Amino acid sequence: MPTILPFDEVNNFNTQIRERFSTEKLKFTDDLDDILDMMFDLFLLAYALGNEATIENLGYMLPEDTSKLKPTKEEITKTLDEKVAGKTWRERVKEYFGKAEKGEINLAPGQSGTENQDTESGVTNLTDAIIRIAETETHRIANTSALSTAKKIGATAKTWATMMDDKVRDTHSPLEGETIPIDEDFYTWDDDFAPAPGLFQLPQNNINCRCELIFS
Repeated sequence: MPTILPFDEVNNFNTQIRERFSTEKLKFTDDLDDILDMMFDLFLLAYALGNEATIENLGYMLPEDTSKLKPTKEEITKTLDEKVAGKTWRERVKEYFGKAEKGEINLAPGQSGTENQDTESGVTNLTDAIIRIAETETHRIANTSALSTAKKIGATAKTWATMMDDKVRDTHSPLEGETIPIDEDFYTWDDDFAPAPGLFQLPQNNINCRCELIFS
């Protein structure tokens, strides 16, 4: 199955963030605008890859008229602006920038200064916070796009696929290979549920997840 996750682009984004936040001369307003633009471009790419990979994966069942498979601006905007635990990704980024500007969290790991830890997320620096948001949202958006495209094509079932390595969390390992109707939810042993990877109710089941779906 072709992956829908832009690993190279995410890694490049992470490298740029680490380099940018390694200095304490951050211009918060200018850098915030730049970061938001970079993340928006990354998320647009994730949406496009979710759409394109699903069309490729389900090429054998494509309808004659494929024009409806192209996502609308409204669909993309709705997915990118979706609130997770009550906040959009933009709101979270702005919140962490505000904490860093006030000195409540550091700019980068290992920097001298505050030892405060954000009680909501457990992060102690802006670098880790932004990278975690980027990785988690890229994953959510790509899988949302893939699921939406599969439904448009006419797929009726979806199968959970993990990376099958030692980094797969224990709540996701049992889902490997599980196939269910496309409109139903997957359930984990900790009573969480989701229609696709990255869309769980509990943050701990979404953060750093790399699972994907195979449609049929």
